[in-house]
Amino acid sequence: MGKVTKVVIDTNLFVSAFGWDGNPEAVIQLLENGFIVNFISPEIFEEIKRVVAYPKLKFSALLQTKILEFVFSHSRLINPEKKVSLIKDDPDDNKFIECAMTANASFIISGDPHLLRLEKVENIIIANPTQFLKTLEIGDK
Repeated sequence: MGKVTKVVIDTNLFVSAFGWDGNPEAVIQLLENGFIVNFISPEIFEEIKRVVAYPKLKFSALLQTKILEFVFSHSRLINPEKKVSLIKDDPDDNKFIECAMTANASFIISGDPHLLRLEKVENIIIANPTQFLKTLEIGDK
């Protein structure tokens, strides 16, 4: 694949990848194999910690720990340099854009409609897992 693609992976993608099969899992495999590099901020990591513990997900304590260890060991932690307020419906989602801007990422990979609606911010493409995998020509066709 050549140059490693910088990405910011949304919380919902990690949850989907570890809870179910499909394209979110394929994205995580790319991360695990070093084909993409993921960036997180402290705020993103805190959200992941909170979400994987939701009772409705029924993730065991062991699985929650596995997810958090995976995210932390396969991501680069950065502190966003500036705040944005592009998403009014769910301002909490702006943290993914802020992280991507600071990391100079090429993609935000998300299933969140608030983010996906933007499609692109500066040079950052906001794509769902299927769209992202199609840009790399892999995944479910």
